[in-house]
Amino acid sequence: MAKTRTRRRPARRASTKVRAGSAFVNASDLRGLRAAWRNKDLVLFLGAGVSIPYGLPAWKSLILELLFEQARGTRRLGPMLPHYLRAVASWMTDYFDYDPLVLARMVERTLGSDSRSEIAPPLSATDQNLFLSRLRSHLYANHRVPPGRTTLNAVVDLIAKSTANRGVASVVTFNFDDLLERELQKRRVKVQSVIDAKRVDGNSIPIVHAHGSIPRSGRISRKDIVFTEPDYHRLTESVFHWSLSFIVERLRKNTALFIGLSMSDPNLRRLLDASRNSDIPPHWQIQKRHEIHDQQVLEVMRDVDRRAREYATVLGRQFNEIKNPQQLEESIHAALRQADSYDRQVFESLGVKTIWVDSFDQVTGVIDAIATG
Repeated sequence: MAKTRTRRRPARRASTKVRAGSAFVNASDLRGLRAAWRNKDLVLFLGAGVSIPYGLPAWKSLILELLFEQARGTRRLGPMLPHYLRAVASWMTDYFDYDPLVLARMVERTLGSDSRSEIAPPLSATDQNLFLSRLRSHLYANHRVPPGRTTLNAVVDLIAKSTANRGVASVVTFNFDDLLERELQKRRVKVQSVIDAKRVDGNSIPIVHAHGSIPRSGRISRKDIVFTEPDYHRLTESVFHWSLSFIVERLRKNTALFIGLSMSDPNLRRLLDASRNSDIPPHWQIQKRHEIHDQQVLEVMRDVDRRAREYATVLGRQFNEIKNPQQLEESIHAALRQADSYDRQVFESLGVKTIWVDSFDQVTGVIDAIATG
């Protein structure tokens, strides 16, 4: 009887690495981004990570600040010291697993509600203006210019090097702030902030604020801001919403580079899935590898040990084995590497390749390398 031969799966070839600043990245990834740059096919997608170094809060932190301001006026929480009040508000959000969208709805509607009424009426124009004013105030409250070169600086340099035939075709930002526009105006780069369906000027680089814009000065339109749960419902339920249409078109026709985004937004992931037109990932993201700092290792080890005891109890087993501390620490670091692998596979299924960096400081080098090849 003839033996059946099993075909061996060819070993995965190690990717060639090249230097991009202080980081080492896959040569093929850098070639893809450089090709998009040369063909003026590159679209930048920016998230909170670009603005946070300037003292601007992430979206959830912004909601917590508004929640903290409201809590100061309540009978139950008002008497607390400010730092404890902030800490309790943050703990309450995490402990009860409150969705930030739900909190945002409550924060806005409370402005127009009577404390004796169980149902808040629709906000008046005056209350809407008050809400927008507070939103802007908290957004820029701690604005500062950080020392050293930032991701925003690298993005501005990349855009400023663009010409009519090569460079960045457009930018999609999920941030409310106008930091990017202000920095580009200093460089005398023609840009157009896009917050609605009006026609884009062909002589300028469009900066599309997918969730609306809250500039440091000037008028703000409430209808253009996507902040609360009803806002997101209107956005996702509208098949032809201008920002969704723009994003889908860019994802289908251009090469996207995601910077400063966690990629956890389900709406963005839905658009990526809907935009797939090839088995080869046409887009890239820059992500920092998962890590635990040395001072956090013992805390994580205790947490893992506690969970192991709880699971043993659920399974009806005696917990009489304490894992060797060195082995447990190695297992934790192995889990972090596995998390990197899971992320890479998940994002590739969405059509996005991952460029890994070991620290946020390395992001600027990767961005700089795009226009130098």
